[in-house]
Amino acid sequence: MAVASVVAWLADDKQAVERIDELGRLVKEDVFHGRLREFARERAEKDPAFTEYGRALAGHFWCDLLVEIVNALDRGAELTGRVPREVADAVLEHEDVADWGPVRRRLAQEALVFLWKGLQLLLGTDLRVLVLQSRILAVLICPDPGSHPRVARSCLRPLLGGALRDHLTVDVNPEWLWADRS
Repeated sequence: MAVASVVAWLADDKQAVERIDELGRLVKEDVFHGRLREFARERAEKDPAFTEYGRALAGHFWCDLLVEIVNALDRGAELTGRVPREVADAVLEHEDVADWGPVRRRLAQEALVFLWKGLQLLLGTDLRVLVLQSRILAVLICPDPGSHPRVARSCLRPLLGGALRDHLTVDVNPEWLWADRS
Protein backbone atom coordinates (compact mmCIF):
# COMPACT_ATOMS: atom_id res chain seq x y z
CA MET A 1 0.00 0.00 0.00
CA ALA A 2 2.75 2.47 0.93
CA VAL A 3 4.72 1.94 -2.29
CA ALA A 4 1.49 2.23 -4.29
CA SER A 5 0.85 5.54 -2.54
CA VAL A 6 4.33 6.76 -3.50
CA VAL A 7 3.68 5.84 -7.13
CA ALA A 8 0.24 7.51 -7.09
CA TRP A 9 1.73 10.67 -5.66
CA LEU A 10 4.50 10.66 -8.28
CA ALA A 11 1.94 10.32 -11.06
CA ASP A 12 0.77 13.84 -10.22
CA ASP A 13 4.22 15.44 -10.07
CA LYS A 14 6.24 15.21 -13.30
CA GLN A 15 9.00 17.46 -11.96
CA ALA A 16 9.50 15.22 -8.91
CA VAL A 17 9.65 12.17 -11.19
CA GLU A 18 12.37 13.86 -13.25
CA ARG A 19 14.40 14.81 -10.17
CA ILE A 20 14.10 11.35 -8.62
CA ASP A 21 15.02 9.79 -11.97
CA GLU A 22 18.07 12.08 -12.09
CA LEU A 23 19.04 11.05 -8.57
CA GLY A 24 18.53 7.37 -9.41
CA ARG A 25 20.65 7.67 -12.54
CA LEU A 26 23.41 9.30 -10.50
CA VAL A 27 23.39 6.33 -8.11
CA LYS A 28 23.28 3.77 -10.91
CA GLU A 29 25.54 5.25 -13.56
CA ASP A 30 27.97 7.56 -11.81
CA VAL A 31 28.36 5.69 -8.54
CA PHE A 32 27.49 2.00 -9.11
CA HIS A 33 28.65 1.52 -12.70
CA GLY A 34 31.30 4.23 -12.55
CA ARG A 35 33.34 5.31 -9.59
CA LEU A 36 32.55 2.53 -7.15
CA ARG A 37 33.10 -0.21 -9.73
CA GLU A 38 36.45 1.35 -10.68
CA PHE A 39 37.40 1.56 -7.01
CA ALA A 40 36.54 -2.13 -6.51
CA ARG A 41 38.48 -3.09 -9.66
CA GLU A 42 41.59 -1.27 -8.41
CA ARG A 43 41.26 -2.78 -4.93
CA ALA A 44 40.74 -6.28 -6.38
CA GLU A 45 44.32 -6.19 -7.66
CA LYS A 46 45.50 -6.32 -4.05
CA ASP A 47 42.49 -7.95 -2.39
CA PRO A 48 40.62 -10.59 -4.44
CA ALA A 49 37.55 -10.24 -2.20
CA PHE A 50 36.73 -7.06 -4.14
CA THR A 51 36.04 -9.15 -7.26
CA GLU A 52 32.72 -10.00 -5.55
CA TYR A 53 31.65 -6.39 -6.15
CA GLY A 54 28.07 -7.07 -7.22
CA ARG A 55 27.40 -9.66 -4.52
CA ALA A 56 28.66 -7.31 -1.80
CA LEU A 57 26.11 -4.68 -2.87
CA ALA A 58 23.07 -6.98 -3.01
CA GLY A 59 20.14 -6.69 -0.64
CA HIS A 60 19.61 -3.48 1.24
CA PHE A 61 23.01 -1.87 0.55
CA TRP A 62 21.77 1.13 -1.47
CA CYS A 63 18.62 1.80 0.51
CA ASP A 64 20.63 1.67 3.76
CA LEU A 65 23.04 4.27 2.36
CA LEU A 66 20.18 6.47 1.16
CA VAL A 67 18.45 6.23 4.54
CA GLU A 68 21.55 7.54 6.28
CA ILE A 69 21.91 10.33 3.72
CA VAL A 70 18.23 11.20 4.25
CA ASN A 71 18.74 11.31 8.02
CA ALA A 72 21.75 13.62 7.66
CA LEU A 73 19.97 15.85 5.13
CA ASP A 74 16.90 15.97 7.35
CA ARG A 75 19.03 17.27 10.24
CA GLY A 76 20.61 19.77 7.82
CA ALA A 77 17.18 20.91 6.63
CA GLU A 78 16.15 21.52 10.23
CA LEU A 79 19.28 23.60 10.75
CA THR A 80 18.82 25.61 7.56
CA GLY A 81 15.21 26.20 8.52
CA ARG A 82 16.42 27.87 11.72
CA VAL A 83 18.94 30.16 10.01
CA PRO A 84 16.57 33.11 9.40
CA ARG A 85 15.31 33.03 12.99
CA GLU A 86 18.79 32.76 14.50
CA VAL A 87 20.14 35.54 12.29
CA ALA A 88 17.13 37.71 13.09
CA ASP A 89 17.69 37.14 16.80
CA ALA A 90 21.35 38.11 16.44
CA VAL A 91 20.60 41.19 14.33
CA LEU A 92 17.73 42.34 16.52
CA GLU A 93 19.85 42.05 19.67
CA HIS A 94 22.54 44.34 18.23
CA GLU A 95 23.03 47.60 20.17
CA ASP A 96 21.97 49.79 17.20
CA VAL A 97 18.51 48.19 17.09
CA ALA A 98 17.20 50.39 19.89
CA ASP A 99 17.33 53.34 17.47
CA TRP A 100 15.61 51.50 14.60
CA GLY A 101 11.97 51.77 15.53
CA PRO A 102 9.24 49.17 14.87
CA VAL A 103 9.07 49.62 11.08
CA ARG A 104 12.77 49.10 10.51
CA ARG A 105 12.80 46.13 12.89
CA ARG A 106 9.91 44.46 11.04
CA LEU A 107 11.51 45.19 7.66
CA ALA A 108 14.75 43.64 8.89
CA GLN A 109 12.92 40.47 9.91
CA GLU A 110 11.26 40.11 6.53
CA ALA A 111 14.39 41.07 4.60
CA LEU A 112 16.28 38.29 6.35
CA VAL A 113 13.66 35.72 5.28
CA PHE A 114 13.75 36.94 1.67
CA LEU A 115 17.54 37.12 1.67
CA TRP A 116 17.79 33.57 3.02
CA LYS A 117 15.42 32.29 0.30
CA GLY A 118 17.60 33.94 -2.32
CA LEU A 119 20.76 32.45 -0.84
CA GLN A 120 19.15 29.00 -0.87
CA LEU A 121 18.54 29.40 -4.59
CA LEU A 122 22.26 30.04 -5.00
CA LEU A 123 22.92 26.81 -3.12
CA GLY A 124 21.06 25.08 -5.93
CA THR A 125 18.58 23.03 -3.96
CA ASP A 126 16.07 23.12 -1.18
CA LEU A 127 17.21 20.50 1.34
CA ARG A 128 13.62 19.65 2.26
CA VAL A 129 12.86 18.79 -1.37
CA LEU A 130 16.05 16.74 -1.63
CA VAL A 131 15.10 14.88 1.57
CA LEU A 132 11.66 14.11 0.13
CA GLN A 133 13.07 12.90 -3.19
CA SER A 134 15.79 10.82 -1.51
CA ARG A 135 13.18 9.19 0.74
CA ILE A 136 11.13 8.26 -2.30
CA LEU A 137 14.16 6.85 -4.12
CA ALA A 138 15.09 4.75 -1.07
CA VAL A 139 11.56 3.33 -0.96
CA LEU A 140 11.53 2.60 -4.67
CA ILE A 141 14.92 0.85 -4.79
CA CYS A 142 14.48 -1.11 -1.57
CA PRO A 143 13.72 -4.80 -2.23
CA ASP A 144 11.13 -4.82 0.61
CA PRO A 145 10.57 -1.36 2.11
CA GLY A 146 7.76 -2.36 4.47
CA SER A 147 9.91 -5.04 6.08
CA HIS A 148 13.13 -3.02 6.12
CA PRO A 149 13.00 -1.23 9.49
CA ARG A 150 15.41 1.56 8.55
CA VAL A 151 13.55 2.42 5.34
CA ALA A 152 10.19 2.08 7.07
CA ARG A 153 11.11 4.38 9.97
CA SER A 154 13.19 6.97 8.11
CA CYS A 155 11.36 7.04 4.77
CA LEU A 156 7.91 5.43 4.72
CA ARG A 157 6.71 6.76 8.07
CA PRO A 158 7.60 10.41 7.29
CA LEU A 159 6.22 10.09 3.74
CA LEU A 160 2.91 8.65 4.91
CA GLY A 161 2.63 11.29 7.60
CA GLY A 162 3.54 14.14 5.25
CA ALA A 163 3.64 14.38 1.46
CA LEU A 164 1.56 11.26 0.82
CA ARG A 165 -1.11 11.82 3.47
CA ASP A 166 -3.62 13.19 0.93
CA HIS A 167 -3.01 10.33 -1.51
CA LEU A 168 -3.82 7.51 0.90
CA THR A 169 -7.09 5.69 0.36
CA VAL A 170 -7.18 4.42 3.95
CA ASP A 171 -6.55 6.14 7.25
CA VAL A 172 -3.04 5.17 8.33
CA ASN A 173 -1.24 6.23 11.47
CA PRO A 174 2.43 6.19 10.40
CA GLU A 175 3.55 6.52 14.03
CA TRP A 176 1.87 3.21 14.80
CA LEU A 177 3.29 1.54 11.73
CA TRP A 178 6.98 0.80 12.09
CA ALA A 179 7.05 2.21 15.61
CA ASP A 180 10.40 2.36 17.36
CA ARG A 181 10.63 -0.80 19.39
CA SER A 182 13.32 0.43 21.74
